[in-house]
Amino acid sequence: MSLAVAVLIAVPALFAAPATATEFTDMDVCLGRQVLARMLCKPVEEINYVSKLREDMYLFSVFYANRETHFFVGVGNDIIRVQGKEFKTVTRTISYKFDSASRCGVVEYVAPGCPASGRIVCCAQKSAEETLEDTFWDRPIPELLEEDLRKALQGANATEPEDGGQQGQ
Repeated sequence: MSLAVAVLIAVPALFAAPATATEFTDMDVCLGRQVLARMLCKPVEEINYVSKLREDMYLFSVFYANRETHFFVGVGNDIIRVQGKEFKTVTRTISYKFDSASRCGVVEYVAPGCPASGRIVCCAQKSAEETLEDTFWDRPIPELLEEDLRKALQGANATEPEDGGQQGQ
């Protein structure tokens, strides 16, 4: 029981850096899964997201060292911190960059002895408004001009008198 209390006290202290809370939970979970998979040299599909423990701190599980093992992952302040719950020696602090224009986190990390390499890129999901805006601008220009013309003509028809154009008879 005292070990459980010690873990509950020690783990939040591990991640007590002045990290700013990110609003991109989906991106954080993706980064956590990808980095943990790279760190353990496992396929991403084998890393399971368990829960969000608090702002910017997540719990993952994976079959590691012949048993189900849990890992704490903290994402924030341009770093990702990973620590094994059962294997405290499995601890890494990895820097990442956040591109605010594309709303993506980019990690350059290579685990020694693991063939997986290359960038890890995870992006935040777009809001419904942003998706609608993207689909609007993905249309061809003639289609956009035709739509503007149609709206202008409908607006002009709405301003005509309702008696069919017969005035003063």
